[in-house]
Amino acid sequence: MHEKPGDVAEAEGAERAGELALVGRCLAGDAAAQQELVRRHAGLVWSLCSRAGLAAAEAEDVSQEIFWGVFQALPRFRGESRLSTWLCTLAFRRIVDHRRSPARRDVAAGAATDASFPQPTRPDGTSPEGDAALAQRRRRVRAALDGLAEPARSVLVAYYLGELPVLEIARTLRMPAGTVKTHLHRGRRELRGRLGDLC
Repeated sequence: MHEKPGDVAEAEGAERAGELALVGRCLAGDAAAQQELVRRHAGLVWSLCSRAGLAAAEAEDVSQEIFWGVFQALPRFRGESRLSTWLCTLAFRRIVDHRRSPARRDVAAGAATDASFPQPTRPDGTSPEGDAALAQRRRRVRAALDGLAEPARSVLVAYYLGELPVLEIARTLRMPAGTVKTHLHRGRRELRGRLGDLC
């Protein structure tokens, strides 16, 4: 059974209203609402940090900084985009600033193959063999992504994982939208070359 356009619009409207209500409760100082906001989006923020090449300790620190910044900026959220998209934009900007920081120039980046890289949780109902194959596939994808040069890696992470539009990535990285599209195209092509049979 297919959803009607009106049903989709109604569901999206209800989701936006729910997000605005959650934001309102957070701004009113509701600790439970603030914890709920963090709980909903902690996985996304951690994934953005780790896939941007931050080691586990760095990812944890930057994640905390991101949520601190989110609560500082929350009065500016108007519900014009999904809360996750708005939050992801803030997270991506903070990650980019962190990677550009002079204090970090001598810090080794956490590779996707490092032991400290967050491991995927085992999905329910999978066999050990299937789980091992999935883990191996994810390691290969992470290693391929980790091997990309900047800014291609950041562009791909922001576009696919963060679901940020090209114009938002361009603003954050301070580059023309056409250049972002070029990095997307070249990054995808390089990933296909590295991954071969997985694409």
